[in-house]
Amino acid sequence: MKIHPGAIALLFALSGCTFMHDQGPQNMQTQDISINLTPQTAQCQAYQAAAPSGRYDPGRKILTVPKSRDSLEILCSAEGYQDKRVVLIADDNALGGAGFFLGDFGPVDYFYSSYPNSVAITLDPENVPGPARQAPLPN
Repeated sequence: MKIHPGAIALLFALSGCTFMHDQGPQNMQTQDISINLTPQTAQCQAYQAAAPSGRYDPGRKILTVPKSRDSLEILCSAEGYQDKRVVLIADDNALGGAGFFLGDFGPVDYFYSSYPNSVAITLDPENVPGPARQAPLPN
């Protein structure tokens, strides 16, 4: 059986991409997300794929996270307020339909998606009474 030289080159190229994808370096590109946070004393932590990720600078009101195609979960808390969870979905629209396909071929930084540049998060006070229930009227 004769194997075409182009087929051998293709096999080497594909096996190299697989190796690079599994063994490649972690993504080092980051994105700054402006957080409009109420109350201003709240602290936030970010999670990607259920692992702590990034850092929040309360002085600048900036959350810096690694770029990723994973969703980003932001958990904020402050004393006297209910905790708030916000989920940001990565935007793959910049690359169109090819973004997901191309992103699987190795650790190429420009194939990572972006999150929104800013987000508003408002925590609710802990002791907010719920809607009052009225007793049914007698018939």
